[in-house]
Amino acid sequence: MPHRRLWLVSLLFVAWLVWAETSFQFYDHALGRDLQLSASRVSLIAGSFLVPYGLLQIPVGRLLDQGRVDRWIWIAALMASGFSLTFAFSTDLVGLMLSRMGTGVACAVAFPASALLARRALPAHRFALAMGLTDSLLGWGAVFAALIPLVFPWTVWRQLVVFQALFLAVMVVVPVIALGRGLPSPELPQTLGSLASPAPPIQWDRAGVGKVIKACLMYAWGGGFVFGLAQYGLISGLRVWGVERTQWMSLTMSFGIGVGMVLAGWIGSVASRRGLVLLTGTGMSVLALIALLQLPNAMGGLLLLAALGLGLGLGSSVLAFPIAEDAAPAGQTGLIVAIVNTTGTVTGGVMSVVSGLILEASGPGDLNPVLVVYGLFGLFGVAVAAWIQCSGAPAQSAA
Repeated sequence: MPHRRLWLVSLLFVAWLVWAETSFQFYDHALGRDLQLSASRVSLIAGSFLVPYGLLQIPVGRLLDQGRVDRWIWIAALMASGFSLTFAFSTDLVGLMLSRMGTGVACAVAFPASALLARRALPAHRFALAMGLTDSLLGWGAVFAALIPLVFPWTVWRQLVVFQALFLAVMVVVPVIALGRGLPSPELPQTLGSLASPAPPIQWDRAGVGKVIKACLMYAWGGGFVFGLAQYGLISGLRVWGVERTQWMSLTMSFGIGVGMVLAGWIGSVASRRGLVLLTGTGMSVLALIALLQLPNAMGGLLLLAALGLGLGLGSSVLAFPIAEDAAPAGQTGLIVAIVNTTGTVTGGVMSVVSGLILEASGPGDLNPVLVVYGLFGLFGVAVAAWIQCSGAPAQSAA
């Protein structure tokens, strides 16, 4: 029971990091204007979070598998809160970048720690649904970040960041410390004989490694689309949408991601269904992308429907986590989740750079580069999903 409560609190940490990261795109112009920073310097501040966040998850995941998860969570949340406060009161580029980097370092703990708690607290067949709920916070957090400027347009960015820092300290740090007191200490050898017997080495097989690679490719497709295409306004910039329409399109797409991940996790609780869910999701994403690029601006309702379809399709990529976890040796949940999530984050970062280059090189209304690049990327996702479905069929029929 303590692990289950901790898992629920850890979801707040994951939601917070999505909220804190996504909200930056809604106040980046105000930040640049207040501190007289160029667009390129503001982009450096934006990217300074994702680099340490993505790179540190793998070593953090390995450490989480071997220690007390609750201590990692509250220490990391306290660090993230402190660096957020530093960011709120920084007045120069160096201070802003270092504080954002520190926040990224601290937030590297959140996702793998939450996944590990879900694996320990819930039945094995619920892990896919738990990951769907956890990763769906990518959509719900983005929805919340989009709603804030709509509901509170007067909010100053420094006030928002201070509120985020205090929220994390009160809603995550304090409860985790309190709940951690009810947990047993980490397992220690009880006898001299156990001290003399080292733990058996972790055994990987070729089939397991292959499944993890496929899972990473699947999540790379999802991360590349979410961060490269949807979250950074590539289509809205080229189609010359106004701020309000862009916000509503982002809101609708993010809602679709949240719902899609929960549905995919629920349906994918049965392993034999995962390949079909992935094929459906990737195919839906390709069709939705074509609709977003080809429908005229006057057809606002159909564009919103296409944005919803894109989000629902992208949500299927969450099944990469249970696929990889099933293929990994026991006791490696934190590491495996970190590897898969890092793949998606790094790919998303690369595709956001590609999107920036497309946006810089293309004029208003020139959507052909987007169609070529992201069309091929969408077909890559369909191919990986088909590969997973075909390679899983013999094993499932033999079972």
